[in-house]
Amino acid sequence: MDTAPLSDIRVLEFGHYIAGPFCGQILADQGADVIKVEPPEGDASRGTETLSYNDVYFHALNRNKRSVMLDLKTGAGQEALVTLLRSADVVVTNYAVGIPERLGFGYERVKEVNPGLVYVHASGFGNDSPYAKRPAFDGIIQAMSGLVHLTGEPDGTPMQAGLFVPDHVTGLYAALAVMFGLSRRRGTGEGSFTDLSMLDSMMSLLGPCLAEVLQLGVSPTRVGSKVRRSYAGTYPAADGHVYMAPMTLRMWTALAGVVDAPELLPYFTGTAADTRLEHRADLDRVIEAWTGAHTVDEIVARMGEVGVPCSPIFSVERLVDDPHVRHRRMVRSIPLESGPGEVFVPGSPLPVVEKAFAAGPPSIGEHTAEILDPDPSGAT
Repeated sequence: MDTAPLSDIRVLEFGHYIAGPFCGQILADQGADVIKVEPPEGDASRGTETLSYNDVYFHALNRNKRSVMLDLKTGAGQEALVTLLRSADVVVTNYAVGIPERLGFGYERVKEVNPGLVYVHASGFGNDSPYAKRPAFDGIIQAMSGLVHLTGEPDGTPMQAGLFVPDHVTGLYAALAVMFGLSRRRGTGEGSFTDLSMLDSMMSLLGPCLAEVLQLGVSPTRVGSKVRRSYAGTYPAADGHVYMAPMTLRMWTALAGVVDAPELLPYFTGTAADTRLEHRADLDRVIEAWTGAHTVDEIVARMGEVGVPCSPIFSVERLVDDPHVRHRRMVRSIPLESGPGEVFVPGSPLPVVEKAFAAGPPSIGEHTAEILDPDPSGAT
């Protein structure tokens, strides 16, 4: 990246766990000076054991940032906070509702110190929600947003997703809110406040589900490894599973030819004559009889020859060794915060500053002196 888009932007991140730090990581990757403002004990999600699960997760979300340690429960901490706020362009926090006000960096206060600040507060339900004071971790939002209800086998237990989806989606929206706020400030000179809710963020992914419920009288339910309202899904192979999506008439015809099952053809003869979903169980049995007798590689190759979208179901172990992943540098490494060594982390889907993966996370308060007293002589 020749010119970092955010090279002149300073971000104060009052963040812990995932959503706030993920937002800060996105901004740091674009050249922002992201300063983690941490209590004396540090971010609650810091790992206590090198290369433990928590430690590597912390590394994945906090590389290439700086850290200032402040005890905001003291007068000295509050004085230093004012200094930081005056120097900042952005404040991002995912602390629980009420905590920023209690610790002296609620929006009303920081607006008095620096009216041009772009402030984003991500929480479970938002500051003005009837649920504002409820604790909300990722799993709570998965449960409330419909994600758990819609995930799993039709007659099975509702299931959580295998990744922390609400936390990361909210972090993405927070980064967008920062960019929109900075754009607005360039035009008006004014700061802004975004009250971001994890539940709202997840509801934005529901697509047609609201209209289905409120207007069509349809209750969306779990479909297991299939795709709702599309003829696509997961099929067993002799040595694993594949995902196939014979969405168009041409693809369906090609699939029927590969599996040597002309009896599939009458169920899809045109856009207005597609009855496959009504007979899905019977049709899938025919397809599965063929896929179950062939290996994953054989199925993917045969479907590729006739233009039917098909893929293996990758484990993470297989994903990291995939040619696309290697070519696009989506597996990167960064230095360990605690000493010699490295940690593997996901790459970025966006172009990033050159130093994005050159620095690991900061230690607690590592940059306090250089940020609050930038003159090495100590002169004021």
